[in-house]
Amino acid sequence: MEIKAILKLEKKYLKHCDYVLTNAKVLYWKKDLKTEKVDLTHEDNKDLVNRILLRNNISDINKAINHYLVERLRKANLEVKPYIKNYWNEIIEGFGYTKNKYSNQNSFHNTFLTNKDSALYRKFPDCLTAESMKNYIIYLRYYLNNLKSVGHKEAIEITKKHFAEDERIKAYYQEPALPDNWSEIYKQIQFLKSRERLLGVDSEDESDKEK
Repeated sequence: MEIKAILKLEKKYLKHCDYVLTNAKVLYWKKDLKTEKVDLTHEDNKDLVNRILLRNNISDINKAINHYLVERLRKANLEVKPYIKNYWNEIIEGFGYTKNKYSNQNSFHNTFLTNKDSALYRKFPDCLTAESMKNYIIYLRYYLNNLKSVGHKEAIEITKKHFAEDERIKAYYQEPALPDNWSEIYKQIQFLKSRERLLGVDSEDESDKEK
């Protein structure tokens, strides 16, 4: 590729990166479900960026869990879709419902698990504080380690029993919910970090030349 074409492509990608990071749409779900644009490059949104980075860690663990769940279901000649959804309901409940107290007994399930009309349907980890996300990761990893050797039913029972008295394993929520395109935002953040590393190497090379 010619230098001019490479430069053009680089500018195009940086323009896209700038747009994604400065126009993130987040849902303030305690404020009449109000969606607002936020600039993730602003210092005030540093915590939101941190939550997005943690959300990617959760996603990686979720994929590993799904791999083992699907593998076991297929070996048992069972249909994957209905079972895996129920399994995830139990996994999420184990962390988010056990120690939290809700005014309405069904509010947790309706908000995150069963009501498809809910703005937060299947978005439980997107609403956690950064600290709760870290603890959710600990919980998921422990469940995954057990799942590798036993089935879901036994793995979730072992996990819930292990964390029964652990106060870290409790959901604390924070607005806004993460953007729906958090994975794309994560990709752009990683792109910028790769450019930072490259520029850092270049700076060192220039310093060596000056000496």
